[in-house]
Amino acid sequence: MTMTSMNPFFTTFFLIFVRFMAAQRIWETFWRKKGRKGTIVRKWTFPLLSTLHFTVGIGTVVEYFLVQRPINLGIAFLGLLMFSSALILRRRVIETLGEFHSVHIAIREEHPLIGEGPYRYLRHPYYVIVILELLGFPLVANAFYAFFFSLLVYLPVLFLRVFFEEKAMEEKFGDEYLKFRSETPGFLPLRVQGKNS
Repeated sequence: MTMTSMNPFFTTFFLIFVRFMAAQRIWETFWRKKGRKGTIVRKWTFPLLSTLHFTVGIGTVVEYFLVQRPINLGIAFLGLLMFSSALILRRRVIETLGEFHSVHIAIREEHPLIGEGPYRYLRHPYYVIVILELLGFPLVANAFYAFFFSLLVYLPVLFLRVFFEEKAMEEKFGDEYLKFRSETPGFLPLRVQGKNS
């Protein structure tokens, strides 16, 4: 099912959605209570990913108003489902990390290896959330240029950060992390070995 772009109802919904998303992200990034301080590894990854994140957001809005393609409601609903799922999971992941949550790759001396909550099933649930958001948001607006920018530019940078984070965790936790990595999948919960039910 499609509707003409710039349909007043859909445009109003989209603008409310954009404002909600922007407010939530700004609050979480800049005003949410910060966790414990630690040694930051590859500090440049956060501003780079933030810039790309912002580019996807602005690009999606600009594309929606400039391209004005017919809106496929099925694709818009899929994007909304992806983004909403990420929002729900985000809260759970941040609660699990508690004071150890950080927008940086931050390693503290007393940092425990967290293997509970969503980390029981995935090593990188937070990054799965980011992927769902960055692919879901453009789909809401049927902004396919922004979607492919996320896919081809944002995701490779995100996976580079994951590589650096895994190296930092391996240095911090040694064999304990190697065991966790061998038992816990990175992004898709396809196998869980050696975990208690």
